Amino acid sequence: MRSATCLYTVAPRANFIIDALPENPNAFAVSACSGHGFKHSAAIGEAVVAWVQTGERPEVLAPFARSNALPD
Repeated sequence: MRSATCLYTVAPRANFIIDALPENPNAFAVSACSGHGFKHSAAIGEAVVAWVQTGERPEVLAPFARSNALPD
């Protein structure tokens, strides 16, 4: 018998973090965290590009704001 541990990163509330940085709104944190996020990377990329181009956060990214992903 043999076992292996597989570790991966995850935000404190287990959500992705996708948001503009408060100290520089022209910079974005896009952390889709590990292999799980890789599956969503194409859609996340499209939504972030739309945000950068329009200056407005797409509704689909609202759940991933820093305020929703980090502990109070």
